[in-house]
Amino acid sequence: MKPIELTREARAAAATRLQAWLKDELDQEVGGLQAEMLLDELAAELGPLFYNRGVADARAVVAGRAEDLDEALYGLERQTSLR
Repeated sequence: MKPIELTREARAAAATRLQAWLKDELDQEVGGLQAEMLLDELAAELGPLFYNRGVADARAVVAGRAEDLDEALYGLERQTSLR
C-alpha cells in the first residue's frame, strides 16, 4: 500500500497540533522536527488501521445502497403470467 501523504500545510498543522498535545497532556516539549518524525511514525504504524476502518465503513455504505437499489429494481418489474 502506498504511504499516507499529507500536503505541506496539513503536515505542518498536524505537527503543530501534536506538539501542543504533547505539551498539554504529557508535559513534554518537542521541536518541530521531532513532532514531524513522530507524525511520520504514527502515520506509518497507525494509518493503515484507520484507513482500513474507513474502507470497511465505506463498504457498509455501498452495500446498503446496493440493497436499496436492488429493492428499487424489483419495484420496476411488471407482473406477467409468462415466464
